[in-house]
Amino acid sequence: MKIILIIHIVTTIFMTGLCWFVQIVHYPLFRVIENNKFPTYEKKNAITGFITVPIMTIELITGCILLYNYQESLYLLNILLLVIIWLSTIIFQVPIHLKLMHEGSPKLINRVIRTNWIRTLSWTIRTLFIAYLMWRLFQF
Repeated sequence: MKIILIIHIVTTIFMTGLCWFVQIVHYPLFRVIENNKFPTYEKKNAITGFITVPIMTIELITGCILLYNYQESLYLLNILLLVIIWLSTIIFQVPIHLKLMHEGSPKLINRVIRTNWIRTLSWTIRTLFIAYLMWRLFQF
């Protein structure tokens, strides 16, 4: 079970760092792309899903395995935050990105930045949980 926890830790920390990069650097740079050129850019930007979807899926699967095996409140909170991340992705991020493929709207860009804070903060809190679990795992 330690290998599952380590995989979970690595995927969570990776996604937390990526999400902070996206929140602070990547999404704000959307504002400097001309509105009429934005749909072309956004279509090319969709390639990020080839990185994020597999990592998020591994993170979810390993998180569920951990919850099933340990059934502790920290693992439950971990999964609840993962559910919030996935729901935010499905409800906000994906539909906004799909709209941005057709229209480079400053309003949509601001919305994608604002709603991504849900994921950024959720992953950050999860990283704190994971850091504690990692500390507990390697305690002698």
